[in-house]
Parts: sequence; structure tokens; C-alpha cells
Amino acid sequence: MFLKENSVDDFDKQLDDLFKTTKTSRISELSEALGVSPTTIRTWRGRNKIPASAFRKAELSIQNDSDVKTDTRISLSFYEISASAGGGALVEVEEQANLISFEPEWLNKEIGVNANDVFLMLVDGDSMYPTLKNGAMIMVNKHFNGLSDGIYVMRHEQNLLVKRLQMLPNGIIKVKSDNNLYEPWEINKENLDGTDIEIIGRVVWSGQRM
Repeated sequence: MFLKENSVDDFDKQLDDLFKTTKTSRISELSEALGVSPTTIRTWRGRNKIPASAFRKAELSIQNDSDVKTDTRISLSFYEISASAGGGALVEVEEQANLISFEPEWLNKEIGVNANDVFLMLVDGDSMYPTLKNGAMIMVNKHFNGLSDGIYVMRHEQNLLVKRLQMLPNGIIKVKSDNNLYEPWEINKENLDGTDIEIIGRVVWSGQRM
């Protein structure tokens, strides 16, 4: 707790408290931490009075310092090759172009995924419009528990696609586009993870929870 302004005798103690709180030892350092000029601090001494606003700024500096130290954000892989939501795009390399940071706790609570299991990439095409627009960033969970109805990134021959999958009887999967201009088609579960068809992961986020 800081002493309130109004004590002439305790000026030096209050000034010392400000030094300790802001972890400074010189007037020039203290003035920078509080956002005032050194002349202002010397004026306080001349008046034997430190304004309450100085203590509030000192407390804020503690909070800001704590926020920096407790930053637990981690970077997710971002793949430059786009997932096609149209006719498909030739996939040569899925290279990590840059990294984007998220809070692991947010990923776990809001999206329900582990940061180590997801990556980011862009949608290319309009076949999933209006759900996913051309250029939309999507988060893909590589370690999903079994197939169920939802949106997935899949590799079909040499094309990387993002499509809505619907589970049908007898192991049939309907591959659909949210844009009605694109015709649905079907695959058999037995053909998954083979040389021509592979489910890369489930789309769990695109600027919003999926």
C-alpha cells in the first residue's frame, strides 16, 4: 500500500517507495517510468508533496510488467500453400511461411484443441462460400478423433481441397461444397489415407469457431 499524498515529513519515504515500485534508482529513470519530466519530480520535492496520480502510474507499471512476463502465447505453423475451395490447386510443398501466435488456454477452452495439433492456412476459391470466403484463414486440427460430419482439408490426387464431409451408410462419404454451384461427389472410407485420397485435418476455426 502507498501512503496518500498530504505528508511533508514522509516525502522521502514516498519517493523511495516509488523508486522501489518502479525498480528505478535515479530521477531520470523514475521520470521515464511515470511518464513525467525530471523537472516535475524536482517540483514535487520543492513542494514536499507527491500527487496520487504518480502512485497510480507506479502501480500500473507493475501490472504492465507482470503482463509481459506472463505472456504465454505460442506460434502456430502457417502454411503458404492454399487449400482450394474451388477446382483444386496443385500441391508441391506445404512450406511454413511464417508464424502466428495464440494463447494455448484460449485454444483449449474456446476451440477445444491442443496447440501442437493445429496449423493455419488460407482457403483458395469460392466453393465453400458463404461459410468460408476466398482468402479466409482456417485453423486445421490434424489429430481429430474419427470422422464425423464437418469441414475438412483433404488431399485428392494432386489437389488440396477444403470440403464439407457427410457420413452416409455403408462407409460412403459425401463430399459437398456449401456453394450450390458445385456438385457433390462420393468416396468410400476404404479409399481414405491411400495414395489418391487423404484427410489432412478438420477445420475448427476461421476467424470464428466452426
